[in-house]
Amino acid sequence: MKMRKVLFKKWITEIPQGLKYPDRIAIEGTNCWEPDFIHKGLFHQWAAAYEESTAGFGNYTVGLIELPDGTMAEVLPSNIKFIEPV
Repeated sequence: MKMRKVLFKKWITEIPQGLKYPDRIAIEGTNCWEPDFIHKGLFHQWAAAYEESTAGFGNYTVGLIELPDGTMAEVLPSNIKFIEPV
């Protein structure tokens, strides 16, 4: 199976690099998804993910994307743009 090239958005965290949890600082333009598809990768497959909270847990779908450095990222389907046809 041929992997498809994609562009995707990353989450912009509100916690600056090196800062631990109780010292959270709200910075404008953070704690949201990037506005544009600027990161490149190779789509491998869809996968199931889950999140737990005090109210219970929820399942959702993610795309597994291989980054240029060989690491993998889980990306929500709405934040993936396929740029190579099937």
